[in-house]
Amino acid sequence: MTLLTDRAVVTLSIGSTFRTMTQSALLTFLPVYLARDMGYSPFWIGAAMFALQAAGFIAAPIAGHLSDTIGRRQIVASSMAMTAVVLLAMVFAGGTIWFVALVAVLGFFLFAVRAVLQAWLLDAAPPSLGGSAIGILFGAQAAGAAIGPICAGMLADRYGIMAAFYFLAATIVVANLMIFVTPSGVVKNP
Repeated sequence: MTLLTDRAVVTLSIGSTFRTMTQSALLTFLPVYLARDMGYSPFWIGAAMFALQAAGFIAAPIAGHLSDTIGRRQIVASSMAMTAVVLLAMVFAGGTIWFVALVAVLGFFLFAVRAVLQAWLLDAAPPSLGGSAIGILFGAQAAGAAIGPICAGMLADRYGIMAAFYFLAATIVVANLMIFVTPSGVVKNP
């Protein structure tokens, strides 16, 4: 109960829920779009998904180091803002080679913040409740991973698959708004 009343834990968990909605819906609808609308073969869909994850692999240690030196909020907020910008650019570049190029850029920013969010949460939580805080965060992320694809799917069915990408941009903006209302002070209780 202590953690559920901690503003930092709650806002970071909610923000992470929306970030995970973005991620899970992207991993669901990007291959569909590449196959159906762009006519990519399974190999090229796999290559695009590889580029998305490989960029995240490169970005994660960079983001971690920067968050240790310049601050967690700055890294999370800038990465989520850039994710929204890249997602909107993907909507406008739809059907072109630029769309695929933007996939790797998206991976760099979207996947860079996972570890930083966890570190920030551990900074904010009392040391004796670190495992419980991560449990809350992962539970919130699981909820986002479950909700994201179904919401994007309903929008895609009703308005077309590009509506799913607008949804992705909207969810990452909500995630970023939660970061802005997260307290910046780190209080450690013994």
